[in-house]
Amino acid sequence: MNNTLPMTEARIHFGEVVKRVMTGERIVLEKGGIPVATIINREELEDLEDALELLRLREKHAGERGVPLDKIASKYGV
Repeated sequence: MNNTLPMTEARIHFGEVVKRVMTGERIVLEKGGIPVATIINREELEDLEDALELLRLREKHAGERGVPLDKIASKYGV
């Protein structure tokens, strides 16, 4: 769920904003009516970073039969 909030209001109610984000809500911050940032919870950020890393690995190894297991294992410490 996305909700938009002016930065001044987010600053005033920062604790409440953090609680909402911790439950999975995304908060889009606006300055002068223009979206400037989005606050998401840490788990969602980590998931997005992992997905981006996998996409980069696929692009790097495009045309190959697959990504070598040792590269994935060393990258993620498995």
